[in-house]
Amino acid sequence: MEEVEAALAWNEQRRQLTNLLQEFIADELSTRFAVIPPVVLDGSYVTAKEEPSNINLVLELRELPDLQKMQAVDLCQRCPDILLRYRIDLNTALQQSGRDFIAYFSSLDPREAIAMNLFYGHKKGLLRLR
Repeated sequence: MEEVEAALAWNEQRRQLTNLLQEFIADELSTRFAVIPPVVLDGSYVTAKEEPSNINLVLELRELPDLQKMQAVDLCQRCPDILLRYRIDLNTALQQSGRDFIAYFSSLDPREAIAMNLFYGHKKGLLRLR
């Protein structure tokens, strides 16, 4: 978290989002999981955008026991509340779920790719917290 804070919390808006991320981890993840699953951050928060409005966050659940996966799915039932409270757009990555958000977030939007003279389907890096 210290590295995230050093790299991404460089103005007041970003410090607020970083504080909310830390609260989310402490309030929602630490209380549900014996070991917090890897978290992938994306969206304008991990770009040079001056004032991102929220953080896109994916919980990697692939290697968790089924009971903890169910706790995460239960947490996702509160996605609208989590977005309001922590300004986090929460998603999960599960094996064979048919919705691989990690792969989705790894791909540039075609308009962004064109604007940067990159080809469609160009992959971008993601920020993973362990």
